[in-house]
Amino acid sequence: MSPKTLILAATFVLAHFVLVGPFVPFANFFPASLGALSMSSMALSLILAARWRVVDRVMGGPDKSYGAHRWLGFFALAGALGHWATAETFGSGVVPLLAESGESVGWYAAMGLLLLTCAAIVRAIPYHLWKASHMLMGPVFLLAAYHTFFVASPLAVGVAPWTLMAVVSVVGLLAWGQTLLRKFELTRLVTVENATPFEGGVDVTFRADNPLPAFRPGQFATIAHNRARAEPHPFTIAGGDETSRRFVIRAAGDWTDEFVNTVTAGDQFRLGRGVGRFLPQVRAKRTEQLWVAGGVGITPFLAALERMEPDSSARVSLIYCIRSRESAGAMADVEHHAARLPQVDLYVLSDIEGDKLTRARLTQIMRDMQAESQVYLCGPEGLKLMVTTAWEMLGKTGRVHSERFDFRGAYGLTDLIYIGRPALEAARNWMAGRREMTDAASGT
Repeated sequence: MSPKTLILAATFVLAHFVLVGPFVPFANFFPASLGALSMSSMALSLILAARWRVVDRVMGGPDKSYGAHRWLGFFALAGALGHWATAETFGSGVVPLLAESGESVGWYAAMGLLLLTCAAIVRAIPYHLWKASHMLMGPVFLLAAYHTFFVASPLAVGVAPWTLMAVVSVVGLLAWGQTLLRKFELTRLVTVENATPFEGGVDVTFRADNPLPAFRPGQFATIAHNRARAEPHPFTIAGGDETSRRFVIRAAGDWTDEFVNTVTAGDQFRLGRGVGRFLPQVRAKRTEQLWVAGGVGITPFLAALERMEPDSSARVSLIYCIRSRESAGAMADVEHHAARLPQVDLYVLSDIEGDKLTRARLTQIMRDMQAESQVYLCGPEGLKLMVTTAWEMLGKTGRVHSERFDFRGAYGLTDLIYIGRPALEAARNWMAGRREMTDAASGT
């Protein structure tokens, strides 16, 4: 996590304590503040999950929205558990007859949030089960809202924190409704026109009978099987015209493994509209750019190259890192466009040929670029870290653009062992200490 993100997260959490503090007795300060943190975090999570275009634009793209959504989930859980452990009944409630039920409902909301959060962070739980369970966050939020506004609470009706939570809760409920309606969002029926396999993936083009919604190079769209309740999966658009869309997809999970191994011409799928804010500049009026792609991370740049026309404006340097030419989808098209466009400098670095991207090589390419040049990254996290670090060390001021497609952000067994080891060691030492004290007391 970057220092900027840490500062924003800390500010968000502390703001609840500052806002709630003046309106509750000191004895209720922490439970009331933690409850407000949990409630607002859940509501904002639902708002981000609704994928309203204005919200995605403010956040910098759907991937940034999902990242914030994940952290808000942790805040909601921490706030709920802290509130549940420390809160005590205060007063008679807005509707005294409902105060007792409001308290009971709060327990169910906290436990539901705990279970659903665990389902979200454990990678061993299949994607489709996680996705289905995540839709229950709306009912859990309804329980939390009932608890918040009907339990016997130290927050008086109409004070600033109460009013703010009421407004955010209403917007959160509207967002949840939007999320439910998105299940019926219009998608287009498309047919596989051709599917060209390469090592570890497939280059596939879909064709529609009617014009498809326009897209911008760098955006992604969802693909789903043409059947009821089929789960859509996001992939960056690699190109296309008015009635076609091209994707270069690598096998990297259950769904993509099946897709890569079975897709054939004539298969039908449902295609969503293009979304996202990762938008390389393709017009003649642009700043100097550095594009860095790893593997199938070439897809947004392939769409950008396809859209560009030859010109003599600001240069574009494209670094394409691959394992081998056989595992690089659409290599011939990338080289074709680079030869067609005089403004593009192409660097193809192949691991199998011993031509890896090093810090020295990267610095050599970056050094002569203008300070305000823009960097666009699409590839593994290690590649992103190397490029970002080198860019900052050279004192460049241009923005580094990237997107993260691991929207779930779950943890595998190795991650959980790494995270839990300190707690297990502490528990083991505590038990050993207790045993030693018991033995000493008994004289054994």
